[in-house]
Amino acid sequence: MKFLFSSLGKKIQVAITGVLLSTFLVFHLINNLVLFTGPDNFNQMVSFLESIKPVIRIMEFGLLIIIIIHIVNATYLTVYNKSAAANRYNVSSSSTSSINSRSMIISGTIILLFFIIHLRYIWYTYQAHLFFPGENYYDVILRNQIGYLGHTPTAIFYIIAIIFIASHLKHGIQSSLKTFGFTEDSKWKALYLGSVLFWGLIPLSFIIIVIAIQIGIIS
Repeated sequence: MKFLFSSLGKKIQVAITGVLLSTFLVFHLINNLVLFTGPDNFNQMVSFLESIKPVIRIMEFGLLIIIIIHIVNATYLTVYNKSAAANRYNVSSSSTSSINSRSMIISGTIILLFFIIHLRYIWYTYQAHLFFPGENYYDVILRNQIGYLGHTPTAIFYIIAIIFIASHLKHGIQSSLKTFGFTEDSKWKALYLGSVLFWGLIPLSFIIIVIAIQIGIIS
């Protein structure tokens, strides 16, 4: 039990929860790609998910626990590493570390705001069935209102947030590989090259969906 609360244990927790979160992103992307097949297929898919809502609720609760574990341990490691670096390096290095820390705070804040907006508007509208007359699940995504993807300023914010998420994914995946002993200079270099599928391709696919809505390919 003590191992789980050690620095290495926390790194492993961050790595495992990061993998689980990446897996969730894959399934979430697959669901969103159904938008390209038209409203009927998308509405049927969401209706099916609604029909197994108790199962989905359990999965969402599990996802929340995973996110909390990930954030708490990642925050601890960031503070711990910053403290260790301050004791180890000179003022110049500490200044650089401070800049990096501020950058992480800014990007982390943007990502948190992204999740809040996504849950507040699209997710909550689905859960509470706050539809306009004649509107369906597909139409909600395309609303030209703040918080929805038909709204250009919201779409731009989504794209910016997704880019930050991609940056975090890249850092997280490569750090996780190092935690498990897969260094970039070892025979496992292919894992680093293949990781672009997660931190690059998945976020890019989400961005393509947002752009497709904005230019009318998904309409």
